[in-house]
Amino acid sequence: MTQNLLISRRHFVAGAGAALGMMPFFGSGAFAQERTSITTAFGWVPNVQYAGHWVALENGYFAEEGIDAEHLPGGPNAPQSLVTLATGNAQVAHGQWLPLLDARARGNDFVMIGANFPVNPAGVISLPGRPIRQASDLVGARILAQVESDRQIIETIFALNGLEDDYTFVPSGFSPEPLIAGDGDVYMAFVTNQPITLEQMGMVAGEDFIVTLLADLGYVQPGVIFVTERATLESRRDELVRYLRALLRGWQTNAEDPEYAARLVVEKYGADLGLDLNQQIRQNELQIPYVEAPDGRGMFWLDEAMVTGPMYDVARAQERELPASLEDIYDMSLLAEAQASL
Repeated sequence: MTQNLLISRRHFVAGAGAALGMMPFFGSGAFAQERTSITTAFGWVPNVQYAGHWVALENGYFAEEGIDAEHLPGGPNAPQSLVTLATGNAQVAHGQWLPLLDARARGNDFVMIGANFPVNPAGVISLPGRPIRQASDLVGARILAQVESDRQIIETIFALNGLEDDYTFVPSGFSPEPLIAGDGDVYMAFVTNQPITLEQMGMVAGEDFIVTLLADLGYVQPGVIFVTERATLESRRDELVRYLRALLRGWQTNAEDPEYAARLVVEKYGADLGLDLNQQIRQNELQIPYVEAPDGRGMFWLDEAMVTGPMYDVARAQERELPASLEDIYDMSLLAEAQASL
């Protein structure tokens, strides 16, 4: 679920991408440019969650933009992405809303420049015997949670909806099987991931199990935020625009053939992880709609009203310090330029 700046299942190893020398290339501008390195600190191990990135690498979209795209994979024992960004070992980090505010409170001048999943795929799975479709259904429930930081999400949902803080927190793993076994009433999940396990058991969504987004329970924030330092934004703006343009192209291509990126990660970029091809294909199919902003602004767009509305509400519920002005933390102009130039 959402990151905690100290502990999360989504972490990253630190590293650095060194700037490379001058090399000619012909990209969207059809003229030679300086090749430059941009390192991205991912939020988890290399899997199909980063489908558009793998496609942009494999198809040469980054190279056409003069970008040598490096990436730092994460894992349970790795530093968090925002820590890696703060140390200068990455220029872009995949972050989460509350940890971003925590990092800023510690003096980091971080700015949001987009969201990989403007619609958050985090949600809950329940069974027909005790369906969870709205926040009030959680009252009195035994909630199976993947990580301790899920407790913060649950408490925020109760607070935002003015509900009595009445639930039982049940630590669980990354599989929804304890829900089927009756160990809890609802399982906190990613709707692009854990429902696949139930599908593989022959269960049908909407009939044998119910999937509900956290947003439908009042907890609204993007799934993954693209974060950079303000100094990087100001000094390397054109490079970041080209980076975003290549990434947009990667996700566009991915939507045309979900199997392609799944094979890339299973056979190449995550070959040592023992990933299941069919599961990765299905996860890719499920996640593609979440890359598009719900307001029709296209991929990665993080709407201003969403930030100052529900995202700020979540922050207030968790007593986080908000920026003095939206411009201190939010800049979609790079993404707008990348979108317009496709």
